[in-house]
Amino acid sequence: MNIKIMTMIMRVACLQRFKWLALLAIPLIVGGCAMAPHDEAMSDQEIVAKRAQERWGLLIEGRVESAYEYLSTGYRQVTPFPHYQKTVKGVGIWKSAEVSEVSCESAEVCTAMVDIRVVIRYPLMKGPIETGNQIKEKWVKDGDGNWGFLPTMN
Repeated sequence: MNIKIMTMIMRVACLQRFKWLALLAIPLIVGGCAMAPHDEAMSDQEIVAKRAQERWGLLIEGRVESAYEYLSTGYRQVTPFPHYQKTVKGVGIWKSAEVSEVSCESAEVCTAMVDIRVVIRYPLMKGPIETGNQIKEKWVKDGDGNWGFLPTMN
């Protein structure tokens, strides 16, 4: 037999074996991704702290529409985004937000304490004023097990 033909046959056989090896490896890779830690492995307090911190990060960046997705399902059902957007005051002056504590009153309701820092600039002042406050947020778990922020009337 010609050496070129034998070489081609060996390459095809090698590729066939590689194809089967690749097909066997795919479920292992996908299975490994599926076993990555998710919110299910976290406590309710940790989930609420994470979601509250993410929501405030979006608000500080001015991404109000993305932050809207962190609201409770029930609130979003009765409050369209344009209406909610009008209630958000502080975009542009918020400097930082840090969730300092989360406590859960029940399996469906948690309270997050958030330390907010703002920078206020007035034209007649020599420089900006930085101040802060701690706010209390209610977070509720919906029927699907997702935690959402529930704004309250002030």
